Amino acid sequence: MTKKIAVRTAIASAVIAPAMVFAGGTAAAVPALSVTAGTTGEVTVTVPAGENWTCFGFDSGFNFKTGAFAPGVGKLSGFAKGSNVTVFCFGGTAPFFFTGSVAVK
Repeated sequence: MTKKIAVRTAIASAVIAPAMVFAGGTAAAVPALSVTAGTTGEVTVTVPAGENWTCFGFDSGFNFKTGAFAPGVGKLSGFAKGSNVTVFCFGGTAPFFFTGSVAVK
């Protein structure tokens, strides 16, 4: 039993470690999250030039929203007023993965 756990741990480390290195990437290539001024329950995703990102967001009320964004400003709407929204984004260029959280009004 102990050998099986050790083997599984070694395999998981071999898979996860390279992914963590690639995820470091360039910090300038990730989207920025903000709260959209004058709206309720909306998160603005600002995508850097030359990038495309697919984002998934959910709030504490388990409202789930998704969107695919080209360079510029995209929005995820329909979250509960006053909730914290966690957003996960996946892109085609390093760092390939971004996560952030913002409180919506």
